[in-house]
Amino acid sequence: MPIRDQRRMPVDILIVDDETDICDLVSGILNDEGYNARFVLDGVHALESIKARQPGLVILDVWLGDGSRDGLKILETIMRDHPYVPVVMMSGHSTVETAVSAIKIGAYDFIEKPFQADRLLLVVRRAIEAAKLHREVDELKVRAPFLCSLVGDSREVQDIKQQIHAVAPTNSRMCIHGPVGCDRAAIARYVHNLSLRADQSFFSINCFFTPPQQIEVELFGLETIYADEHSPRKIGMLENAHNGTLFIDEIPSLPMSAQIRLIKFLQDSEFTRTGGSTSISVNVRIITGSSKSPDELLGSADFSTDLYYRTHVTSISIPPLSSRRGDLALLSKHFLAAIAAAQNIPLKNLTADALTLLESYSWPGDIQQLKNALEGSLILSINNGSMSINVDDIPAEVLKGNQFSQEWDKKSATISSLPIKEAKDAFEREYLLAQLKRFGGHISHMSKFIGMDRTALHRKLRNLGISVSDIGEE
Repeated sequence: MPIRDQRRMPVDILIVDDETDICDLVSGILNDEGYNARFVLDGVHALESIKARQPGLVILDVWLGDGSRDGLKILETIMRDHPYVPVVMMSGHSTVETAVSAIKIGAYDFIEKPFQADRLLLVVRRAIEAAKLHREVDELKVRAPFLCSLVGDSREVQDIKQQIHAVAPTNSRMCIHGPVGCDRAAIARYVHNLSLRADQSFFSINCFFTPPQQIEVELFGLETIYADEHSPRKIGMLENAHNGTLFIDEIPSLPMSAQIRLIKFLQDSEFTRTGGSTSISVNVRIITGSSKSPDELLGSADFSTDLYYRTHVTSISIPPLSSRRGDLALLSKHFLAAIAAAQNIPLKNLTADALTLLESYSWPGDIQQLKNALEGSLILSINNGSMSINVDDIPAEVLKGNQFSQEWDKKSATISSLPIKEAKDAFEREYLLAQLKRFGGHISHMSKFIGMDRTALHRKLRNLGISVSDIGEE
């Protein structure tokens, strides 16, 4: 028997059968295996139970003995309203035609009574894994390629990773602060992947890009009575993320009415769908994100102070890409590999000159702008006749906005008018200052790039009167 990790969130399984003995037997087997099994005895209560809390799996008897609420009709409703919930059908007196009908409607598998416990557990495990894979494939279509921005060996990145590794295994709420484009959603997923909920769902919503009138429906769902009577009930992200993680980005853009509902949920772990009255209890870890600093959030009249403190049990601040230029080489290598795989094109690396150009750019669009620039460069380089990405392949916006080149053009005219010894000293000073700025004061990265021993570089900087502490930390 496999050893189970008791720390993981147990999968919630609903058993629907009109025989109490069968329900007791199946729930007992599943609970012994670490699942969280509950049961009901008819179709009406089955739909009510699913409405109150969406399960991770339904085991459904074909013949429930209540006419319009027989198993196949219940299956149709589940497939319509809860497409990510796998259903395993079971029956003791069914036909091949019944089994085929159930599979066509959407059931994952069919078990005949009496059944062996090993067979039941195998089907349950495979159904849960298949549903998880289905969700992940759909998520990949939206976020592919998944690229985590926490790549690099700078002190900033190491400090953030240390904080995340400490917080991730807990269930505490946290807020991720960082500039626009720093990919807070990818960092939230990184936290999720390191948590005890890693094998459960991760959902994400950006409040800035979601129409205000739609946000509450996306978060809390919508009851059928609010829509056309023949349209399906909409399950919100809170309900879909049961036992998993929900990331709410740009939370300051959340309308006040939604803020109030979210506060109530954070207090009670319960909510009602929009237009509904049934309380739904879920276990969801909430991670929030904001491009505003904590002080800006606290000082905002449009953001609830109560919500601030409920979402900021812990918080991390992501530094802008411009402050960790020493990570550009590793970041670019990481992104290029993922982009090449996603686009199905040959992988190329940056030339030294192209990397230098990226390192000296200010990146106002942060990580997202870097990804876009690298993707464009990789595509443009396909026909350049080289095995590498050259300077000419770099997008025009990066070439035009290159701070290093612009500053050097202004200073070179002055240097060229000096006697050779003074020009040499001025050149070395300006060159080393520019490199210090480029690498954010990181002497180790700078020494490798310019090809000078670290000790000799320190001595040269002192002789030229350049203080590293004035630019950045070593």
